[in-house]
Amino acid sequence: MKRVLGWIFNRWVLLAVLLLAVALVLWIIGPLVAIGDHRPLESETSRWITIGVLVLVVVAIVAWSRWRSGRSNAAVVNQLMQSPTGPQEAERESADMAAVRERFQQAMATLQRARFGAGNQVRGWAARLGGRYLYELPWYLIIGAPGSGKTTALRHSGLQFPLADQMGDHAIRGVGGTRHCDWWFTDQAVLIDTAGRFTTQDSDPTNDKATWSGFLQMLRRSRPRQPLNGALVTVSVSDLLARSAAERAQYASTVRGRLQELHKDLDVRFPIYLLVTKADLLSGFMDYMATIDKDQRAAPWGFTFPRAATTPLAQAGAEFDALAQRLLDGLIDRLQAERDPQRRARIYGFPAQFGTLRQALLEFLDGVFAPSPYEAQPLLRGVYFVSGTQEGTPIDRVLGSVARNYRLENAVIAPNQASGRSYFLNRLLSEVVFAEAGLGGTNRRWERMRNAWMVAGYAAVGVLGIGLLTAWGFSYSNNRKYISDVSAHAEQVRQLLNAAPNRATAELLPIVPALDATRSLAQLDGATPWSMRWGLFQGKKLDSAAHAAYQRMLGDALLPRIMLRIEEQLRQGSNTPETLYEALKAYVMLHNTDHFDAASLKQHVQTDWEATRRELTPEQRDQLARHLEALLDQGGVASPLPEDEALLKATRNQLATLPLPQRIYNRLKAQRLGGDFPEFTVIRAAGNNASLLFVRSSGAPLTSGVPGLYTRDGYLKGFQPMVGQAATQLAAEQSWVLNVADAPKDAAALVRANGPLENEVRQLYLTDYAATWESFLADIKLQPMGTVTQSVERSRLLSASDSPLPPLFKAISRETTLSTGGNAIEQAQQRADDLIQKSREKIVNAISGKPASADAAAQQRLEATLVDDRFAGLRNLVTAPQGGGKAPLDETLALIAEANVVLSAAETALKGGSAPPPSPVPNRLKVEAARMPEPLRAMLDDLGNSSSRVSQGALRQTLSQEVRSQVGEFCQQAVAGRYPLDRNSSRDVTQADFATLFGPGGKIDQLFQQKLTPYVDTTSRPWKFRPVEGTPLGGDSGTLPQFQRAAVIKETFFPGSNAPSLKLDFKPVEMDTTIQQFILDVDGQIVRYAHGPQIPTSVQWPGPRGSSQVRVQVSPSSANGSSGMVNDGPWALFRLFDRVKIDKTNAPERFRVTFDIDGRKAVFEVTASSVNNPFRLGELNQFSCPNSL
Repeated sequence: MKRVLGWIFNRWVLLAVLLLAVALVLWIIGPLVAIGDHRPLESETSRWITIGVLVLVVVAIVAWSRWRSGRSNAAVVNQLMQSPTGPQEAERESADMAAVRERFQQAMATLQRARFGAGNQVRGWAARLGGRYLYELPWYLIIGAPGSGKTTALRHSGLQFPLADQMGDHAIRGVGGTRHCDWWFTDQAVLIDTAGRFTTQDSDPTNDKATWSGFLQMLRRSRPRQPLNGALVTVSVSDLLARSAAERAQYASTVRGRLQELHKDLDVRFPIYLLVTKADLLSGFMDYMATIDKDQRAAPWGFTFPRAATTPLAQAGAEFDALAQRLLDGLIDRLQAERDPQRRARIYGFPAQFGTLRQALLEFLDGVFAPSPYEAQPLLRGVYFVSGTQEGTPIDRVLGSVARNYRLENAVIAPNQASGRSYFLNRLLSEVVFAEAGLGGTNRRWERMRNAWMVAGYAAVGVLGIGLLTAWGFSYSNNRKYISDVSAHAEQVRQLLNAAPNRATAELLPIVPALDATRSLAQLDGATPWSMRWGLFQGKKLDSAAHAAYQRMLGDALLPRIMLRIEEQLRQGSNTPETLYEALKAYVMLHNTDHFDAASLKQHVQTDWEATRRELTPEQRDQLARHLEALLDQGGVASPLPEDEALLKATRNQLATLPLPQRIYNRLKAQRLGGDFPEFTVIRAAGNNASLLFVRSSGAPLTSGVPGLYTRDGYLKGFQPMVGQAATQLAAEQSWVLNVADAPKDAAALVRANGPLENEVRQLYLTDYAATWESFLADIKLQPMGTVTQSVERSRLLSASDSPLPPLFKAISRETTLSTGGNAIEQAQQRADDLIQKSREKIVNAISGKPASADAAAQQRLEATLVDDRFAGLRNLVTAPQGGGKAPLDETLALIAEANVVLSAAETALKGGSAPPPSPVPNRLKVEAARMPEPLRAMLDDLGNSSSRVSQGALRQTLSQEVRSQVGEFCQQAVAGRYPLDRNSSRDVTQADFATLFGPGGKIDQLFQQKLTPYVDTTSRPWKFRPVEGTPLGGDSGTLPQFQRAAVIKETFFPGSNAPSLKLDFKPVEMDTTIQQFILDVDGQIVRYAHGPQIPTSVQWPGPRGSSQVRVQVSPSSANGSSGMVNDGPWALFRLFDRVKIDKTNAPERFRVTFDIDGRKAVFEVTASSVNNPFRLGELNQFSCPNSL
């Protein structure tokens, strides 16, 4: 069966089957292949020729590949066979080595033909498809110190060496260009075992280094693309345990240097595997591992880092600990299975012996693989513990350390007995190392050069091929491609049209992609290329057809949706009457092309898009505008939808109810009247400095303001001349838009003859004019003034000689004065315009037979009543008296200048830590604001309030400094953190300090009476600040409650004296029968009770003796010898009461005290001299030192 499978999967058989399959495909499908009208494979002869050429190409490729692989394989072998040429090398060569070379040369014929991986056994698809030449196998380099177990590990690795059967055991080891490395040829990889002195370079540094460099150059020449697939670094257990830390560091540095030389000289990055060899030298290894089976011995023992790990060294410690934990986990089972006491002892100690490797191994890893910005980062893949053969005496670091610590004699450990077994080697190389052969990098420079040559070759072939094509071939191919692209594009357009909703909706966005695609259906980018000409260009024909399709789509898809949108406007009544009128006009003209006006229709549609289609992006608006323009360029377009007469009649009736003046005014606004005049803005009127002073409450920028329609120029130069024109146009349209019957032939003359009509339109306009300006003025505010510096800066800018305030208000006054005003030139121009207008009116009136009217006077009355009078306050503010003198605004600016002086003084005082001087200016500002027009009223209010806040802030800051200096600092030193304020403190407040702080006339009382009393309302609970100058001094930061608590403390502890004192009456209530006598000694004052009469006893605190001691004594003593309680210190009585139970009674000054001495109780009723219980005074416990206000 194996022979049959081997024959079936032979690569030549598979190649023949593949060629046969391709030939059958060519023979069957070839006649169906056509290029235009030509079928190149239609005849049998052409198909036989094609199949023959295909077979010849495959044979040529296989032959070239085998020749190249054979040559490369021979080159490698020849390099390995090369004899030493130097005289010194010839002298050093032994007779045995010469015999090995002679025998190796006899086997070269076999080696040059040798391929690996194509044996008789079924090893997978890759093996069946053909073996690999020697140089195609992955190459691995093994480095390590002499005696580190490199060769031993390879000998016992369990790998297959195919050449061993042909050339004996010695043939397994190849011979390199020098005698300093061994080549091991396996069926999976080539392993290069370097001499240990190449790594350490300590025997003959110059020669070793030169030999090592030459060896690397040989590797690079042999395999320029990928010299190595990986490297194995060996370090033995004895190297880690027997060497000193300095020696290990030196060895790690040496290995690191060799690895860096590999990276630098070979210019590749490859995985590195660290093998800790001679694991059997750990004491207890053989005993612990004695019971594991063959499969377990073959499995790797160590840890592999994740490929994505960027810092593998950080994981090494945890991985090692996991291995050690596995040893510990299996320790119990292993101990139970072993009966020999000595072996059990070694088994028990093996996990500890293994743990001694941890520090040395981690130091070695850090020394070799620690990252450095100046060196290539080695790709450490894993650390593995192996044992090739069990020889030598184990190392017992644990017992050795114990012996040294206790000065005992070291025990003699028997050497290992060779078992002929290897541990953890067999599958390590084949399943871990060789499986990751693809991780090895390639020489980037070699790859770039190879790719460059390949690209150059392909480019040359392409240029040569293109040069063989004729101009007709170019033109034919490109035009067919062009036609095919247009066809595919047309199919996309059809799909877009099918996906778009039907035209019964007004949605435009779904058809935009289809319109764009149709518009560009047959268009070429730029000029027609020469490769599409030569008389075959089809672009003009296709473009003409595509343009016709685009025009049809505009009429079939875009126009119905525009009509539906107009109908929606008519049904919904639109937002404004002027919009409804324009929608009606557009509807009528699309159903009656005699009145078609493309510009008017385009303006209405685009205005509707801007007002209602806010979701449209600028790009989408531009796309729709281009399509709309293309639609209107066709001329008078007619609606494809039938006219809705009922809707038309209802809309006309709705608009007919609107007064004619309102319709005229709406038409003026719809025509964007005033768009030619600039907006009135704060920045334009007051300059750029206005942005430092003013802000708009609505959040609008200062660069936007009153529309040009409602400015003085918009009125005089825009509205006035356009009223008559708008009336004339409206009268001319009403016959077909509103269907007004019997319209006069001269509608304009009728409108002009109606004298009051223009004034009615003017009244509507002037009403909006005044409302717009009032809204704008109410929106102007001063910039927020949250700090003193901001208030000073705002007041300085307002009162400066170049203040933006006067030019702003003068400009506003000019814009809100329509009947008169302006400078001398403007007044003269206005008089001339009035004279011309009056002359025209006289001529019109004479022709029409109408007497002269008072329209001019009526116009002026409207201007004065609706606009000028409403803003007279502003005009009077900036106008100087006729007899001479300053304008009222100048006096206001002078007051603002005084406020600036006050604020500057307050700022200076605050910086100096002193109180600002009092000033009436803030109140004067508020009074002045009350009689000012807007927006100056709000500005002065803001400035006055800011001045008051500054004064209050300065006052509060001064008071805070007083609190901190007079009370806070002393309080922190004297009472903070001391008893009785801190019940858990062992430090006591002295009674003198207590009186200095809380007593009458003390620091707190004196500061409060002298500084805070005018500003604090003590009648409220809790205390709060009184308003100062009508404004609250501010919220409390937590200091005011401390003064209120201090007042309660003063009332409680200082009843009519400057020293703290309490008077207490003790009245016995009940006492346990086990107590014969109870004695309370308060500084010499005795309270005694022995189950007699319940007579009160008075006690004064502090006591008269001054011993600062309070004692409680009961008799007889308890069983444990305790007879009472003792407390010392100035607050001893309070500390005693902290230890007893206190219960309230109905009277606040009276409470019950229970003394509990070892379970024996005595209850007294205590009456204090104050209703505040001094021993449970919450204000005392909650008090904290005030530091600010």
